[in-house]
Amino acid sequence: MNLKSVFITIGVLLFSLLILLPFLIGKRLTNPSAPAQKDAGVYKSVDGGLTWALKSRVDERGVAFPVAVLSFVFHPKERNVVFLGTKGAGLWVSQNGGESWARAIDIKGTLKISAEVYDIAINRLRPNEMYLAVFQENLGRVLKSIDGGRSFEEVYAVSASRFGVFGVEVDALANRVYVATGQGGFLESSDGGKSWRVQKWFPDGIVKLIGNQSDGANYFALTSQGETFRTYDRGVSWTRLSEGYRKYQKADKITDFVLDKLQPLVIYTASQYGLLRSENAGSVWNPVGIIVPPQASGVGAIEVSPQDSRRLFIGVGSQIYKSDDFGEHWQIIQLPAQGVIKMLRIPAGDSNIIYAVVGK
Repeated sequence: MNLKSVFITIGVLLFSLLILLPFLIGKRLTNPSAPAQKDAGVYKSVDGGLTWALKSRVDERGVAFPVAVLSFVFHPKERNVVFLGTKGAGLWVSQNGGESWARAIDIKGTLKISAEVYDIAINRLRPNEMYLAVFQENLGRVLKSIDGGRSFEEVYAVSASRFGVFGVEVDALANRVYVATGQGGFLESSDGGKSWRVQKWFPDGIVKLIGNQSDGANYFALTSQGETFRTYDRGVSWTRLSEGYRKYQKADKITDFVLDKLQPLVIYTASQYGLLRSENAGSVWNPVGIIVPPQASGVGAIEVSPQDSRRLFIGVGSQIYKSDDFGEHWQIIQLPAQGVIKMLRIPAGDSNIIYAVVGK
């Protein structure tokens, strides 16, 4: 082979390499074995948990989806309307079942777009009436809307800075509103928030308030010290429930607390211990056997299907465990995310739809 042929051959090889190189690089970058996405946000399943999709698209250009979600509530009448309370990004709403989200901008400016919204309560008989437990401008407050969240007014504020309001519940039949504060107060209003009276001062701050939807006089309060209390008479008297689960190590580090909507005497707590169940409204607690060793990583979220008490969903790390027989057997579901599951929610109308809130 003469010198000219050698140069021609080398040139052809170099040219071929330049043509193929981008494809070779591209193939390496799109390796199918790449790890799952690490996106935090809201994931949705429409097939009972078999498949999941991230639903964190924001309608407003240049605005990112909130980093942390504190509360998640379905509209009582319109199944596709969902509200999110966030940490430092105010109130958000989806009108299309989570396909896209938008900030709720208060036309009066009472609700700040940087507010921490810890709880959301909607009057199921008058759905345009909404209450928010918020922390903004260094103070815990209760805000009320009578137009479905377009505008708000302040109806309560704690008496000292740096204390929050962490729970709000509406008893629609009795036209009463209840709030729980970081100062330890359980307060009641019978006139839509115009005036308040204290039903109970707890020695520790209340960090979560759960109401029984079938009984407007029945509430559970969780304190900052891991104590749980129950009232059957709108807060006049309370029963301490904590002794029943203190024997389980780290069971007082509660991450979630839910009532079975079909059997309100049945309660579940998710905690650093694992999963506990009470069948008598908290008087006696027993472990639910999950396929994770106790205290291994704890349970971050729990949800009971509103249509079937046998069906349970729990979040452990980035995995969901599903049971169809009260927790006797479990199926493992891996979300396409690396974050921690903070909440699981199922709407009342369709048990195949499940939302999972994933955080860092």
